[in-house]
Amino acid sequence: MAESSNNTDSIMVETAVPSPMSATTRFAFGFYMMALNVVLVYLLIKIWPEKTSQTVTETIDLFWNQLRIAPTLEVRYFLIVVLAGGLGSYIHTATSFADFVGNRRCYASWSWWYLLRPFIGIALSLMMYFAVRGGLVGSSAGADSLSPHGIAAIAGLAGLFSKQATDKLREVFETLFKTDEPPNRDDRLNTTS
Repeated sequence: MAESSNNTDSIMVETAVPSPMSATTRFAFGFYMMALNVVLVYLLIKIWPEKTSQTVTETIDLFWNQLRIAPTLEVRYFLIVVLAGGLGSYIHTATSFADFVGNRRCYASWSWWYLLRPFIGIALSLMMYFAVRGGLVGSSAGADSLSPHGIAAIAGLAGLFSKQATDKLREVFETLFKTDEPPNRDDRLNTTS
């Protein structure tokens, strides 16, 4: 136990030592990372449009012709955003996992972070795509005038650099909805109780 004191009294603070991630869990996460990479890249390749001026909806066969979809170009771009955002976030997650396992500092308390990070990247890349397509960050254009490469780059970078992407979206939101003087509200929470 470590003891911490201030001017009026002493407080005992107990510091918990994090438990290392078990070898079985590390193996499971390693397998999860490799499988996630293969699935994301496979789906991204399958979804990628052959041409951007798509007038007829092309049928896409997935998973050895077990799943067949015929998305419009706009839906195809949504799928590209989801997959590229997941891939960007996967890169961040897998790099972190490999670094911490390699440095023998991989703790069990980070398990949910490794599991959920790709899904956070997917959600964030969709929000970034909506912001760009809505004209908040860039210009708005029709689906047939967009580049799948540009869309994938923005989505992948939003997933990879989720902290910075969140900060940029916060900055855009604060600029758009800035108030000079917040209203005086009677229902404000009192934090001094």
